[in-house]
Amino acid sequence: MGIFKGRKRKGEPRHSRMFRLMLWSLFKRAKVRERTEKANRWAENHKRQTAMMTVGSLFLLLVLGTAMTFLGGEEKEENILEGITPVNPMFQGLQRIQDAKAYQVAWLDRMALDGQRLKRQLDSLIRIPDKTHDDSLQILIKHRQLEIIVDNLENR
Repeated sequence: MGIFKGRKRKGEPRHSRMFRLMLWSLFKRAKVRERTEKANRWAENHKRQTAMMTVGSLFLLLVLGTAMTFLGGEEKEENILEGITPVNPMFQGLQRIQDAKAYQVAWLDRMALDGQRLKRQLDSLIRIPDKTHDDSLQILIKHRQLEIIVDNLENR
């Protein structure tokens, strides 16, 4: 049963189907399946040569990797260390942001406490049975201050 039989797979996006079709046509054109089967038959018939080629290629890769490490390693280490971006400024920026948040929270808490204090003072001034002109002025001033604090807290 082939991969493509003229029907769409459920839920598979169009670009995925197109990519799969392109790969399938490339493999078909290059005869990858036939060449793989031929190489596997040759490997089964020539086991000793296959093992020697595998071990030889792995040994060659080991020698090349070791040579590259010892011959070019010193220059690369210096370049790698120079290329590292200093992270200290990033941490300082993060610390400034955290400090600003802490300051804002403390400021909001202080405003809320000031608002509660003003409300208590306003309530006590309102309860006075015989108010003087100064008491009435204080009521108006404290009421306006309380309105400003409430507006600021609501906008945050």
